[in-house]
Amino acid sequence: MATDKAFQDGKKPTLFEEYLRIMNQSKTKEIREDLISEGAAMDEPSEASSELSFWKDHQRLIDRKTKRVMPTTIVIEKYRSLFEAATKALVTAASRGRIRMVKALLDKVDHDPESVTTALLDAITRSPMEREFIWYLTGRTTSTPDSDTMGWLIVTGHLDIALYLARKYPGLATTKDGANECPLEDLAVMKFHFHSGARLNFWENFIYKCIPLCLVNTSYDNSKHTKTTRALQQFKMSLWNLATKPAPFIKRIGESKLRHKCSLKLANLALIKNKSRMTTPENLEYLLTSGIVLDATSRGISEIVNLCIVHFPELMWDERFIRKLMKEAVKGRHVELFLLVRAHYIPQLTPDYWMKFGLMKAVTKWSPRCESPDVSGAAFLMQRELQWFKVLEDSSIPCIKSLKWQEEKRTYWENIVEKRCNLVKEAGVWMKDTSKSCSLVVTLIITIAFTAIFTVPGGNNDSTGNPIFLKNGSFMVFAVADAFALFSSVTATLMFLAILTSRYAIEDFLLSLPRKMILGLTFLFLSLAFMLVAFSSALTVILSEKWKWIYIPIILLATLPLILFAILNLPLYVQMVESTYRPRLYCSVMFGK
Repeated sequence: MATDKAFQDGKKPTLFEEYLRIMNQSKTKEIREDLISEGAAMDEPSEASSELSFWKDHQRLIDRKTKRVMPTTIVIEKYRSLFEAATKALVTAASRGRIRMVKALLDKVDHDPESVTTALLDAITRSPMEREFIWYLTGRTTSTPDSDTMGWLIVTGHLDIALYLARKYPGLATTKDGANECPLEDLAVMKFHFHSGARLNFWENFIYKCIPLCLVNTSYDNSKHTKTTRALQQFKMSLWNLATKPAPFIKRIGESKLRHKCSLKLANLALIKNKSRMTTPENLEYLLTSGIVLDATSRGISEIVNLCIVHFPELMWDERFIRKLMKEAVKGRHVELFLLVRAHYIPQLTPDYWMKFGLMKAVTKWSPRCESPDVSGAAFLMQRELQWFKVLEDSSIPCIKSLKWQEEKRTYWENIVEKRCNLVKEAGVWMKDTSKSCSLVVTLIITIAFTAIFTVPGGNNDSTGNPIFLKNGSFMVFAVADAFALFSSVTATLMFLAILTSRYAIEDFLLSLPRKMILGLTFLFLSLAFMLVAFSSALTVILSEKWKWIYIPIILLATLPLILFAILNLPLYVQMVESTYRPRLYCSVMFGK
């Protein structure tokens, strides 16, 4: 037979050949002959074909084989080799993401509980995208999974599954893996698993806040639920999939929100477990030596830092730790973390002037970490740098403004100007290019608005010179809108002209230039809106005599450019307004004052 030939050649037999060899040695003649006859009717797999592909091509034989073997192989000691082969098949099928094969083996062949946990780890590492399959194996686990399972679940983004296992097996929340890292340490370096580390634009953040988690939480572990609960859950899943099918990005944002919620709960659970199994001094030593808080701070994960401070407020009593924490927040320009640490800061426990010196030195340094994707344009990146410098300078002692570095013999302001000379040039180019583009559009609006007022719709009365439709309500709307369009466009032109003729000094990027840009864009938007209103009202005056309903499609068509302009430019506009008039760095009282 094929299996004997394989042994003679010194090659490792396939799973099916091993299975036939075991059955040939069995005393159960009926099963042996039946399986051999079925195997003879099949084409023998080639050497290149894997065990799993062979099983996939002969799925029906797998089902018949497991059904017939169960009554006679229930005693594991009698068929130990078959048991090992089934375990090997389970792990192999799990690593390939074959849920049907795994279900057949788990339901019809006895297996070691540890084989399920091994299959779960292989499924996570080799088929991380098979979410439903990983959930199925997670629900079938009856023993504590391998220590590496939690780490791989966190890395692959299955935070809801990791949270489920941590609640089912409490020891997993604090167990160290093969790399000697616990789940909390893994979470501290995965910033995209938290809302503070997610790079969401204006509209994505708006959708993020509107999505209810009750629709997104599509857990496949519903074995303990009643039929009504399972039916309701299936209905919610179907409703969610149907609603997000035309817009897949909404589903992606919803899954991100679920992941952020689960990662926050998992971190909180890990800290609670640490509090229950260790004393407060041991926990403080662990957090200070493991670098969890500092790693989270350097990556801007404010959620983990907040949880650690809430559970262990004694962390803020360590002078060296506070210095490192504040420096990391300033170096990474993490506003939320800076405000969080400042809110828990105890100035009486730390020499205040040394803290300020260190922060001033950190804010003058420039690194790629300072370039945040949340800031649009070099001009507003320069504005943010100046805001950081101003906040730390105003909160420092008065003499610090004139102090010089011992190493370079320059003041802090001279250092920040020198190290950001390239950024100032880029900011100036961005301001000029934006102003030139907007000035061109505004000039066209001025021309159209000025011309339209002398060529009124319907013409003028030859005897009096007054417009024919002077008493028409739509004509008055046209006249007023056209006048506002002209005045707004002229004002916008003056604002952009002021930007183009500016000196572009570094301090101008703090308030002067951003305010002029905001005013210019505001009047540009108003002039566009008034121009469309004037055009729509003029069309209504001309066509309303024949079609009374013509104003409806005209209004709908006129709103499309306004909506498109708002979608494309509103995020930048809102960010500019918030950065200039309501910066988050100024939201609370400065420490030390």
